[in-house]
Amino acid sequence: MITYDYIIEAQNFLVEHWEEKGKQVIETCSRSTPYNDTFDNFLKECTACGGNWGGMLLSGIRKLWPEVYANIPDDMGAFAWPCICYTLLLCGVDTTTSD
Repeated sequence: MITYDYIIEAQNFLVEHWEEKGKQVIETCSRSTPYNDTFDNFLKECTACGGNWGGMLLSGIRKLWPEVYANIPDDMGAFAWPCICYTLLLCGVDTTTSD
């Protein structure tokens, strides 16, 4: 379940690692229609990228929230994976549990 604490944690992490781009991602997520569904169902929106899980998750973000995708930095840094997962959480994808 997505909780207030998870949202705050996600926002703080994105600002820490993506700085101004992180703030832009957070603001864009807040204006987007939340997905409000499970991670498993989100994966059905993604395109397989030959084992590149980050690329696969980004393909789903690009499909469902192109405005959010446009604000993700080209160089996501060493913490790209958690930043992508936190972005999904802010878009309403429950990455905290799976059926």
